[in-house]
Amino acid sequence: MAEAFLAEVFHRESLGPTALREFEVIGEEKKTFALTLLRGVGLLGKEDLLLRPGRPSGIKLPVPDSQMRGALHCRFSLFSYSGTPLNAGVAQQARAWLTPVQCYNKIPWDAMKLNKAGFTVPDSYSLLSMSPVGCQLSALKKAEDRDELILRLFNPSDTLSCEALVAFNHPVARCCETRMDESIETERQEIDAINGGVLPGQSRTFSLKFA
Repeated sequence: MAEAFLAEVFHRESLGPTALREFEVIGEEKKTFALTLLRGVGLLGKEDLLLRPGRPSGIKLPVPDSQMRGALHCRFSLFSYSGTPLNAGVAQQARAWLTPVQCYNKIPWDAMKLNKAGFTVPDSYSLLSMSPVGCQLSALKKAEDRDELILRLFNPSDTLSCEALVAFNHPVARCCETRMDESIETERQEIDAINGGVLPGQSRTFSLKFA
C-alpha cells in the first residue's frame, strides 16, 4: 500500500489506496488529492511525452487488450490527523486498515478428524505490547535455525528518529539484536523490554527466547 500526505498548518490528511496505483497531490497550493480510478492506454509506448520530451518511450505498438479487461474492486482510506505522520501513527493506522480481523467459526461438530493436541490454549493471549505511534512492527516470525522468535521494528519516518519500546507479557530468557539474516550481533541477557532509538527509515531485528 502506498500513501500520500497532504499537510496544512492545522489540518493534515493521509490517503491510502489499495489496488489503485496512481495518485498525486495537485493544484498550485498542493491541497487536493487526485486519485485515478480507471485508465486505458492504447499504445505500448509513445514519443514526446511530458517526462521524456523528444524521444520515444517504448515501442509505438497498439495494445487494445492490455487494459480494462474486467471488473475492478478498489478501495481507499482517508485519515485525518494533527502533528507529524510519525507522531500520529499513520503507518500503524494503515496497517490496521489493511489487515483484516482473522477469526475461526467453531461449528458444533468437527469438519475433519485431526489428532487431539496434548495441550490447551487460553481463549485470548497477548505476547507483547507496543506504542500505537512511532516505531512499527514489521515482522514477527519463528527463527529459521533455532527455537526463538524474530521480531523486527521499522521507523516509517524519513526525517525523524523514534524510540523503540516493546514490553513482553511473558518472561524473556534471552534477547539478542541480529542482522537481517538473523545472525546475532550483540547479546543482552534477562531483559523484559526492547528499547532504544531507531533512525529514520531504519529497521532493527531482535531474536527472542522465552523462558
